[in-house]
Amino acid sequence: MRLLFFTGLFILFSGLTYGQKTITGRVTDGKSPLSNVQIANLASGSKTTSDAEGQYQIMAEPRQELRYTYMGMDTITIMVEDVTRILNVKMNPKVEELDEVTVSKTILKGQKEMKLQYDSNPNIVKSAFGFIDKEASAFSMRILSEEELDPVPNLNLVIQGRFAGVNSFCDERGNLVVSMRGPESISSPRRAVFDVDGMVLNTVSCFQFAGNIKRMAFIPSMKATSLYGTIGLGGVVVINTKTGTITPGENNKPYDYAILRNNFVEEGDVIENVTEQTLPNYSKQLRQSNSVAEAKTTYNANRATYGNHPHFLLDSYAYFYEERGEESYANEIMERFVQVTDKNPVMLKALAYTLESENRYEKAHEIYKKVYTLRPDYAQSFIDVANSYRNLGQPKSATTLYARHAYLQDEGMLPIDSMELGTIMKREMQNLFTLENSTLKIKNRKKAKDDDFSTRLVFEWNDSEAEFDLQFVNPGNQYFNWKHTLTEMPERIQSEKRLGYSMADFLLDDELQGNWKVNATYHGNKQLTPSYLKVTIYRNYGSKLQSKDIKVYRLGTKGANQHLFDFYLPSRVAKSK
Repeated sequence: MRLLFFTGLFILFSGLTYGQKTITGRVTDGKSPLSNVQIANLASGSKTTSDAEGQYQIMAEPRQELRYTYMGMDTITIMVEDVTRILNVKMNPKVEELDEVTVSKTILKGQKEMKLQYDSNPNIVKSAFGFIDKEASAFSMRILSEEELDPVPNLNLVIQGRFAGVNSFCDERGNLVVSMRGPESISSPRRAVFDVDGMVLNTVSCFQFAGNIKRMAFIPSMKATSLYGTIGLGGVVVINTKTGTITPGENNKPYDYAILRNNFVEEGDVIENVTEQTLPNYSKQLRQSNSVAEAKTTYNANRATYGNHPHFLLDSYAYFYEERGEESYANEIMERFVQVTDKNPVMLKALAYTLESENRYEKAHEIYKKVYTLRPDYAQSFIDVANSYRNLGQPKSATTLYARHAYLQDEGMLPIDSMELGTIMKREMQNLFTLENSTLKIKNRKKAKDDDFSTRLVFEWNDSEAEFDLQFVNPGNQYFNWKHTLTEMPERIQSEKRLGYSMADFLLDDELQGNWKVNATYHGNKQLTPSYLKVTIYRNYGSKLQSKDIKVYRLGTKGANQHLFDFYLPSRVAKSK
């Protein structure tokens, strides 16, 4: 039976063939249109250019990538998805860093700060001479991350052909030989030495650190000699192992990055109730109604114009259910919404978020299953349905779904994580096993590192094109910004689309107790439509006393730093055994 099921699922996956569709949009620099921007479909090879108004159109299929190139601007690559029709792209000027600016940054950033930032900053490596920040060093340095190294058992395979001028091979003894082309000898370059967790070695095995490398950096010969002297004439390969670069804060708690900087939120920097101020006219008219009858009249009057508009239907549903308590009438609007968005997983997720925030878990489960059928190869579909099963008190079904996702990855039917998804899914499963160990008959659970946290914040967004900043303001009024934009984190967004997930989570310990604030600045989703942000606040996380609160926000006003919610970070509770 299991074999038949997975065979059927494979047929379902292989049957997901999408025809080409026309992608249209406008390219600007944020203010003015850009003409003659080169737009290329990297898969099909088709190309086009933007016109005098910045407008363009090109054919593409889901999972194909479009590349936007313009002289003096940073190149942008965007993956097309099943719902993509419009891509309005903003290009940013290419900024070249000057050596003198880089040097000044080196002086300002000390070893203590880099040590604290090491785990979260992929540009920092640990060497025999302390921590080095690629962005703040006075020389060029190329870095391979843990995600690029982990699946490969042979180090030579991951280095070969990766960087111009860097060559490698395994000698007859199985030792890794790396050379970096320098001006002294092109025909017979010197061999590089290895700096492994601060220890300089002449040789390492090609297979010595398989599965245990966190970062690998390449320092070219001319620059390496300034640090390592004559032994660095052939360049230096810096290897940071996972076991050799553990950099915990006090009591193994992550450091609050907000207090690393002199960042204070000034009065007037944050706007309260920005969503209410910018509601569409139909929503304002509904809220101005003096009675249910008047509200229904207003809805029916606007339905003639907006009856097929999903945002109108979703906003109206929420108003009648949440503000007026008209469940039956609201359900009729919801049914119409589902009909209109039947093949649109982005809008269906927005409805599911809303239903969860209203504790209508059974209805939300129906919608999540519908999204799953539309996107069976998206990791987010597995996570959403699994968590929905948990809301319904069916942990075994949730466990089965996570096991199914792992099986499909093992069989090569789903891609393997290359960024943060693996950590998120592991955390979800660990929490499931912790809280449901009696139901799932799991014994002798090992203590997880997440057990040291009291609060977990999980952010999910319905549109993968959504770009925004999250601002966390600690009780001392200092902030830390997490910027989910193509400019700030192109690799992560590319990974999100390739793997099919739209979420991020943050763990907080009890080091800074008191009232925290969370704000958001919306940058758009390459269309003229709002995006929906779901926030799940877990309190007493990992404890038998764990509870959660779900909030949903409609992000539609660009550029405004709007206040979302406050939460109180208490002292740690005594955890149940």
